[in-house]
Amino acid sequence: MHRFVIGCWLSLSLLGLPGCAPVIYQVQVNGYTDPASPAVLTPGATFFIVENQEAPNPLLEKEIKGKITRLLAKQGYQITTFDQAAYLLFFSYGLGPARNVSVTLPDFSFYEWGPSGPGSRRAYPYFFAVPYWASYPYAETIYDRWLLINVVDGRHYRDQKAYLTLWVGEARSTGTSADLRVAVNYLLTAVFEQFGKNTGKAMPVDLNQEDLRVKELEK
Repeated sequence: MHRFVIGCWLSLSLLGLPGCAPVIYQVQVNGYTDPASPAVLTPGATFFIVENQEAPNPLLEKEIKGKITRLLAKQGYQITTFDQAAYLLFFSYGLGPARNVSVTLPDFSFYEWGPSGPGSRRAYPYFFAVPYWASYPYAETIYDRWLLINVVDGRHYRDQKAYLTLWVGEARSTGTSADLRVAVNYLLTAVFEQFGKNTGKAMPVDLNQEDLRVKELEK
């Protein structure tokens, strides 16, 4: 049987799972601006990244803040204090509950012509092979991984103690990995490709573990 071949294909092409090739994460990104005043973030402006003081894992929170700092700097923005920042950036992230899904996989085998005569069936090709297809059910446990970024006007927040949201970015991915510490590298990479933009719809982004942008965030 060649179920492992099909299993790898399914994992990589549908769910972003580890298999016999580099891991692929399929991420959906949405970017929003206010339709009434679609503000454009000023190039080179200053940011202050706001940490969640009640984060369940404060060390993961600091780690993600550090990655966002590097991504902002890469786009030419500057990090400054709360009192001086033109923009405040809030971020949140999470992992949805486990979900069991059932899919039908092809079962790929061969009919062969060899010393045993035509029509004999083996688990591997011999002299000449004709593919034979069947199917069988396969159960998988998957998780939703998500990241949300909010950029608000810094002066308005300091003066009015209220949010004036300028941009919201969402990134979501589904797969078998429950390691949010790893998944967030793909989510951040994808959402910062659309940073400050109104995408108008969900934008699909495929990223694999060999992508240099992802590897940079792993350092």
